[in-house]
Amino acid sequence: MKEVTETYEVKRVFNNILEDLSMPRKEDDFLFIKKANEEDEKLVDWIPNNRIEFDEKLSRYGAILFRGFKVNTVSKFEQISDLFKSETREYLFRSSPRFTVGKNVYTSTSYPKESVINMHSEASYTPYQDVQCAIFCCTNPAAVGGETPIADNRKILSFLSESTKNKFLEKGVRYKRNLRKNAGLSWEEVFQTSDKNEVEAECIRTNMDFKWEGENDLELTWNKKAIWEHPKTKELLWFNHSYFFNKFTFEKEFGSFSDISQLPYNSFYGDGTEISDVEMEEITKAYEKSTIQFSWKKGDVLFLDNLRCSHGRNAYDGKRKILASLF
Repeated sequence: MKEVTETYEVKRVFNNILEDLSMPRKEDDFLFIKKANEEDEKLVDWIPNNRIEFDEKLSRYGAILFRGFKVNTVSKFEQISDLFKSETREYLFRSSPRFTVGKNVYTSTSYPKESVINMHSEASYTPYQDVQCAIFCCTNPAAVGGETPIADNRKILSFLSESTKNKFLEKGVRYKRNLRKNAGLSWEEVFQTSDKNEVEAECIRTNMDFKWEGENDLELTWNKKAIWEHPKTKELLWFNHSYFFNKFTFEKEFGSFSDISQLPYNSFYGDGTEISDVEMEEITKAYEKSTIQFSWKKGDVLFLDNLRCSHGRNAYDGKRKILASLF
């Protein structure tokens, strides 16, 4: 792939215009911006002192960007994550490479910087209890690009045709993963164990079909709903990995694959039928219409209601460092 440089326009998930966060926000916007009032104001103090306002804004908007609070180190971000320590989640059933850098603090997905990361909600594919909130912290913005596009999952659903929406409502999604050492993540990395018996027990516990192929390869298949009701607002939401895990988006980024059955991951309707390219194009357009993006600044902290919002990553140049925590 072509290396990104200062003179090269980086690849973006969508070509939406970057938001000017100094301008007044629209009434129906799903991003609330909170700027520090004082030079030395600390976010670790502001959140507990204003917890009612914090919870209300996150529930109302779905996304909060804190700017000017200078959360610019792992230890400072760890303090923010620790405010939710009774709720923080380990990164289980992994689908992408990340590194632990603190207590329940991880690097963002370590994909090549010249590649985009398609839109998704954290762990929406997993058979576990769903992640409620994702927190991101920018300790070093990219020199070029590297934005984190965010989308309103309510709007995505509203932009889908009734026929497509009803198919996902009725059938859900079937996910398939092929875990191989030399193609994506190994089963040891995904399950965080080297014991096959533990893996099999976990698959049985979570109703995942599994099949060993040789000594080191594992095929997994499982079903999950595609459209969910938000536990607080009761709104219907597009919350799944059918777009991110599909051959359509995989081949768009990496080129055609000779044997589709051997893709690292793929998604289908819950009855096993294919999600057509026409339907995937429709989902792409729904994401695009529902997405905004802005430039990171050092010290920014972004809270996302993980059920209400999805996110991605644009390609970039420079040394980008974004931290993440889940709860």
